[in-house]
Amino acid sequence: MALQRALFGSLNAKLLMILMMVALFSSITIAAMFTLYELNAVTKAENSRLNAIANILAPNLTAAVIFQDEDSAGEQLKSLLGQSNIVSARVTDVNDNVFVDLFVKKDNKIEIFTEMMVISTPLKMKGIDYGLLEIKADYSLVEESLLFFSAFLLAILALILVLSFLLSLFLRKSLIYPLTHLAAVADRVTKTNNYSLRSEVLSSDEVGNLASCFNLMLETIEERDNLLEVQVQLRTKALKIANSQLTEQAYSDSLSGLPNRRYILDKLSDLIKYSGDIDFAVLGIDLDGFKEINDTMGHDYGDLLLIAVSKRIAGVLPESAIVARIGGDEFIVLIENSDSRAAIEQVAQDINRNIAKRFVIKDKHAYVTTSIGIAVFPDDGGSVEDIVKCADLAMYKSKESGRNCHHFFDPKMLDDLVSKRALIEDLRGSLERDEFELYYQPIIDLTTNKVCKAEALLRWHHPVRGIVPPLEFIPAAEEVGLINDIGEWVARTAARDLADIRKMGAEDFQVSINVSPLQFKGDGQWMLNWFDYVCELGLSRDAIIVEITENLLMESEESVRSQLTKLKDQGVTIAIDDFGVGYSSLSYLQKMDVDILKIDKSFVDFLATESNSRDLCRAMIMMARHLDIQVVAEGIETEAQKKILAEYECEFGQGYLFSKPLPLQEFKQKYFNCLAKVNLHPTMFSDRYIFNYKICLAVE
Repeated sequence: MALQRALFGSLNAKLLMILMMVALFSSITIAAMFTLYELNAVTKAENSRLNAIANILAPNLTAAVIFQDEDSAGEQLKSLLGQSNIVSARVTDVNDNVFVDLFVKKDNKIEIFTEMMVISTPLKMKGIDYGLLEIKADYSLVEESLLFFSAFLLAILALILVLSFLLSLFLRKSLIYPLTHLAAVADRVTKTNNYSLRSEVLSSDEVGNLASCFNLMLETIEERDNLLEVQVQLRTKALKIANSQLTEQAYSDSLSGLPNRRYILDKLSDLIKYSGDIDFAVLGIDLDGFKEINDTMGHDYGDLLLIAVSKRIAGVLPESAIVARIGGDEFIVLIENSDSRAAIEQVAQDINRNIAKRFVIKDKHAYVTTSIGIAVFPDDGGSVEDIVKCADLAMYKSKESGRNCHHFFDPKMLDDLVSKRALIEDLRGSLERDEFELYYQPIIDLTTNKVCKAEALLRWHHPVRGIVPPLEFIPAAEEVGLINDIGEWVARTAARDLADIRKMGAEDFQVSINVSPLQFKGDGQWMLNWFDYVCELGLSRDAIIVEITENLLMESEESVRSQLTKLKDQGVTIAIDDFGVGYSSLSYLQKMDVDILKIDKSFVDFLATESNSRDLCRAMIMMARHLDIQVVAEGIETEAQKKILAEYECEFGQGYLFSKPLPLQEFKQKYFNCLAKVNLHPTMFSDRYIFNYKICLAVE
């Protein structure tokens, strides 16, 4: 390998080796041809010489054979043996008998050819054969001549090789040097990436043209490299700016400019990981009433309100606190190095108080409040997930406590969450297990004391928990999406039960059902299926009263408005449940053409003791009468309450004064058994049955 690299490792060596090998091959070939020619010529000459000697001796030897003169023949042959190359001479007669045979040993040092040169000359006289002369000679003379000629050729060959070597050196300098110089420059450019280097143009031939093209290529690359360097610098600068912008966007909220969820979670993670035992507090904040403002006034208005809220929250925080918007109307406040719970609570109170103040957005007034949950590290959790979850649980507790307040996390909240999850798991499949039952509470005509309506109230018969009231499981059913199936079951069961009651003779009797707002969020297929089922039972659609919440009237979603309108167009009676405690507007009552208002129990409780409650009830009843809307007072528990409501001309009442909610069979037995026994149609009552009928329908 080393020899190969030495001989063929460079273009110089390759060219030198090629020229020398060509010269050597040519010289050897010519020498071999001349040597063969010389060998042939010398051999022929020696043959001719020996033949000439034989022809000279042939007449005398013929005479000696004829006269049987062996001595004379021997003398003649001895003269031949004096030749340096003649080894033997023999004369035989015509019968191949040896007449004379002489042999001499030659001491020739050169023995290239081992064969002998044999010359046979016939002995004739006057055309008669008398014998044969045979001369044997070696090739010593030929070998001497050949060796001399070979030495001469070797001298010529050496001279040729020397001349070829000198010619190779000249050709290498004139032809190879421009190429090697170009290769050296290319190698330097490759190793240094310095495209400013240039190769000298050492000739005007193709190699010189190659060098010129190479220099032009380097110039082009240098210009392109400089241009690329400028572009790279510009792009690097642009990328730094873009990266800075992306980082800012990744960690900031585009609407409010506050840090976003990702930033605050990373910050919490760093605090927990690197800050050792430093305490900090996390405040989870959610706006109360923001959805209603967003829906009624528009998302642009809502966005401006969020920006204003963000500024107010940031404005009341201490320097060590950070506020982040984590999405929608939710915020997180991080308070580092919190001194005490009292200091943390003061921050929460400042936020509650400042956000509750009036906002002016686009010359319009808006009011929102905040529900705040507080979790403290490390007391309430040792990880980001735990501490944020605890703050959320405390915030939900504030929501449940009436909003516009704050709560610290309590482990009981987590226990409540676990209990809620267990309740939800039990709730799944409760329909298939037939664990639900409808109870009915009568609605009384306060003028006649007759039972004219009833409200269907759902009860859950849990095999372990016992009877679970709706207030415990309905919110959970709404949260996990089970309310649609449960609501449809309630509607169909109430319709079937009403059909049974009407078969007992109460043809004008109505049953009201509570419909969750979430049932109006879908495509309304449940409503069409229910209409078909009511028709199959032979009921008119006004037999069922649908009770909705006040807030549902203000829904801006098209599907909600469409389904409410469809209910009314189909003749279904619409009742507003718990009227007076929600956010309804009188204009919505007029637009929706509501049939019944149900005054909330909280207004009825203090009728006998507080004038404000009486004034409010009187105003609601007067307003409803003016709008031709029936009124049902809920939660009547005393005769005094009933009497006051009757004086205010309230048409209907409902409450424990009349009856608690009853299972269907007990309800039918208490109020309709007498109709079934007499089997009378209400329109066919004669005077003698009126008294019993009144007793049957009267409130006990």
